[in-house]
Amino acid sequence: MEEKFVEIVNAFKVNGGRVTEQRKRLISVILMNPGCTCKELYYLARERGCRIGRATVYRTIRSLEDMGFISKRAVVIL
Repeated sequence: MEEKFVEIVNAFKVNGGRVTEQRKRLISVILMNPGCTCKELYYLARERGCRIGRATVYRTIRSLEDMGFISKRAVVIL
């Protein structure tokens, strides 16, 4: 899981995306909870103390989708 996390963070950097603390925590939540919806990921991140907005979750998911890390139907790490 650590390797995939580093790969995703590096992909954001290469593609000009910001790598914020919220985004890092969300990526960790996604890796630990594959198959969750955006809404579920939002609540899971909030439960873990991450101050994150819904828009950040949806934008991050869209970016991960564009980079080929997740599928569109469900948040599944590829």
